[in-house]
Amino acid sequence: MSFDLLNDEVNAGMAGRNAGIPTGFHKLDKYIGLRRRIMTMIFGQSGSGKSAFLHSTFILSPFDYIQRNKPDIKFKVILFSMERSKVYLLAKWICRKIFIEEGVLIPIPKLLGWWENDKLTKDEHDLFLKYRSYLEELLTYVDVIEGAQNPTGIFKYVREYSKGNGYFEEESEFKRVYIPKNNNEVVIIGIDHIGLTKIEKGYTTKKEAIDKLSEYLQWMRDGLGYIPVLVSQMNRNLSNPLFTKQEATEPSIDEVKESGNPGEASDCVISIFDPIRARTEDFSYKVKKFVDPASGANYFRSIKILKNSYGVDSIRSGVAFHGATGTFIELPHKDHMDGFDYDSLFNGTFFLENR
Repeated sequence: MSFDLLNDEVNAGMAGRNAGIPTGFHKLDKYIGLRRRIMTMIFGQSGSGKSAFLHSTFILSPFDYIQRNKPDIKFKVILFSMERSKVYLLAKWICRKIFIEEGVLIPIPKLLGWWENDKLTKDEHDLFLKYRSYLEELLTYVDVIEGAQNPTGIFKYVREYSKGNGYFEEESEFKRVYIPKNNNEVVIIGIDHIGLTKIEKGYTTKKEAIDKLSEYLQWMRDGLGYIPVLVSQMNRNLSNPLFTKQEATEPSIDEVKESGNPGEASDCVISIFDPIRARTEDFSYKVKKFVDPASGANYFRSIKILKNSYGVDSIRSGVAFHGATGTFIELPHKDHMDGFDYDSLFNGTFFLENR
C-alpha cells in the first residue's frame, strides 16, 4: 500500500504533474518551486524585502505564469497581510505590473498623491486605469485579509475555504483524509508576518500564539495539502560589532525572532540579506557598486536556502532588488560580473531586459 502511494507520486512526476509552478527565479526554481505540502519560511532583517519576496515569488510571478500558459491548475492564494493595509498592497502590485510591462515607474507616493509638487499626470492616470482588469482578475485568485490575526482566526478562515472546496473522508477509525474537489488545486497560505500574530485566550505570550499558529500551518500542509509560506523577522542587533565580521554576517535559523518552532516545522527556510544595511563591506559581490550614487537606493540582496528538507541547502543567489516596485531579478554569478552595467540597475533597464 505504501509503495503504491509512492509509485503514484513517481508516475505523476514522470507525467509532469509534480513540476510545481515557477517562482520567477530560474536558478532557485530547481530547489524551491511551488509544490504541494511544502511549508516555507522567509526571514531576514527589517526592510530587507521579505514581504516583497513573498508577494513576487509566491503570488505575482505564479499568477503571471498561469495567465501566460493557462495550465490545468486551480490556483488560490489566501494572504494574511498583518503588517500592510490592502489598499497599499494593491498599489504596489499595480505599480510593479506597470513597471515590468510598460517600463514606466510610477512610485506609490506619486500614485496615491502623497507628493505635493509631483502629482499623477493624465497619461500616468490613463496607464493606471488600463490595469483595472489585471487587478480585478488577480483578486479572483487572491484573498487579502488585512490586520493582525490570532491563530484561531487564521485556522477558521482556511478551514472554511477547505470545506467549500473539498471534503474529509474517513480512511480509518483514527484518520481522516482531505479530498479536494479539484485534484489540480494549488493553495498558498501567506502569513506576513508571523511576529504580528495576536495573542488569544489560552495563550499568554506571543511565543505561545506563534507556536499554535505553527501547529495550524502544519495541519494545513499535511492535512489539506496546502502550501504555507510565512514571513519572520530576524532577531539580530546590527549595531553589535560581531555582525560586521564576515563570519557572522548572513542570517542563521537560530536568529528567527520570537520562536524557533516555525523554522523547525518548515520544509524550506530562505533568508534575505542586505549586506549594506548590515554595514558589511566584505561580501561575495561588490555590494557598494549596487548603491545608486544619486539617490542612495540599494539594489542588492542575497537570497540563501538555509534549510531544504527535500533537497540541497546552503544555496545562495545574488539578486537585484527594485525596492520601489518589489521586483527581484537574479544576477549573474559573482565570478561573471566583470563589465556589468550598474547604471542599468539605477535606471531600471536591467529589470526590464531580464524579467
